[in-house]
Amino acid sequence: MQIDYFTTLAQIVNFLILVLLLKHFLYAPVLKLMDERERVIASRLEEVEEKKEEAEEEAETYRKKRLEISAEHEEMLIKAKEDAKNFRADLEKKAEAEVEKSRAEWYRAVESSKKAFLDDLRERTGRQVYVISRRVLRDLADEVLERQMIRTFVERLEKMEGSEKEAFKEFYKYPEQLIVVRSAFEIPGDFQEKIKEVLRDQTETDVRVHFEIDEELISGMEMSARNAEISWSIAGYLDSLEADFSRVIEERAPKEKRVR
Repeated sequence: MQIDYFTTLAQIVNFLILVLLLKHFLYAPVLKLMDERERVIASRLEEVEEKKEEAEEEAETYRKKRLEISAEHEEMLIKAKEDAKNFRADLEKKAEAEVEKSRAEWYRAVESSKKAFLDDLRERTGRQVYVISRRVLRDLADEVLERQMIRTFVERLEKMEGSEKEAFKEFYKYPEQLIVVRSAFEIPGDFQEKIKEVLRDQTETDVRVHFEIDEELISGMEMSARNAEISWSIAGYLDSLEADFSRVIEERAPKEKRVR
């Protein structure tokens, strides 16, 4: 078989030209397009990978935040329970303190009321004793006792000394001074004269003496002038005792208040 070299060469040339034409007009655009699509796909894959990483980071951040919130919630819950427990303990402590304070105040009030009642009862009882004593002694005073009181009074005038003697000087300090003798009963005439005689002897002057009846005196007598007074009676002793009693009561009150 005879080969036509010219035809074969022409076909080879045509094929090469066709390949060049295909490469220039077909393969190059196709390859370019494929490269572009590959770059686009790679870029999108890269974006997807970045989005995936971002999503994973966000998921991790969310998980951490959720864990933090859960831990904070648990901590807040524990703290709230502890605060509630402490608040309840404080309320119970305050309530107990208030109850104890109220109980102590109530006891103090009861003790104060009891003390005030006993003090008042003691004072009333003491004063009533003095009132009854005055009445009893006044009722018991008779003529024999009265005459004995006069004798005793006269004896005291005759035997005055010391402070009584000095006090008696006031009775004749002024000329024509009136001396008043009081008693709870009427002094018989003979005793009146005896008293005047004793006063004249003591003052060495003609003194003026006036006799009066004072029912407040109990079994006793009293003598007074302008600036002086001498008395001897059971009423005087009772007045002294009553004054001492009142003074003791008044002195005890502030001390007991300080103790409370």
